[in-house]
Amino acid sequence: MMIKEIIYSRLELSRGLLRRMRKGGGVTLNGQFAHITQRVTTGDIIHIRFADEPTNLQPQRLDLDILYEDDFLLVINKVAGMAVYPTPAHPQNTLANGLAYLWQERGLQRKVRLVHRLDRETSGAIIVAKEPYAYQGLVTQLRNNTLERQYLAIVQGNLSEKTGVIDQPISHQHSTKDHGMKRIIADEGKAAKTYYRVIQEYPNYSLLSLKLASGRTHQIRVHLQWLGFPIVGDHLYNQASKLIDRQALHAWSVRFNHPRTDKELIIRAPIPDDMKTLLEEVKNKS
Repeated sequence: MMIKEIIYSRLELSRGLLRRMRKGGGVTLNGQFAHITQRVTTGDIIHIRFADEPTNLQPQRLDLDILYEDDFLLVINKVAGMAVYPTPAHPQNTLANGLAYLWQERGLQRKVRLVHRLDRETSGAIIVAKEPYAYQGLVTQLRNNTLERQYLAIVQGNLSEKTGVIDQPISHQHSTKDHGMKRIIADEGKAAKTYYRVIQEYPNYSLLSLKLASGRTHQIRVHLQWLGFPIVGDHLYNQASKLIDRQALHAWSVRFNHPRTDKELIIRAPIPDDMKTLLEEVKNKS
């Protein structure tokens, strides 16, 4: 076989990775520069280098809670109130700015690659790829629904069905009032599925575990509102609460296969203090 037959088929490289291999990267065979048309034999070692480029994000020193890290990826426990990427409304102090500083501090000339996102007021685990190949592997798992994301939410009301699935399409609600942020259930929307399970019940409140089978913007928040059990403190889909100053939603667990070793990893983010306090408040009212 030729080198190109191996890297194109066995490694399933994306077009983006192939471009990075050709522009500034390269291939070696047993430590020597090689053309991809060279043939290989059993025992040969192919080494592929992907060109990367430094991020253009402003580095900012932020206190990042790293739950897991190795040479290829890390998992951050994002605090509530932190945006993941700069926007006109939140141009600084984002997770991406903090990661840009981390890369700079470690001398890494790399882009900031978040595998998935969380709403600004949602806390919890978010996966970051350190290099292009790991990013491709993780995003592929995300698209195939083999990267599992589980959430905890405190909702208003008590559900009669203690486990279930919400399978409703989600679309934009175009409105100048919410600047196009709000989503609604609509037949013309994109398919979205959320699995839920009741963990604990209190008078007029419930603690739920939720698992995403798709990744639409505000999916859990929209689905729970549609079901009739909105998240406590969600000012966009419910109403503000005196018990917590943001939506009581936390990404508490991610499960995936490591893109390099294929070993299964399960990483959990401890429930934050404000949600613990909320649970104590509703428990004391019972």
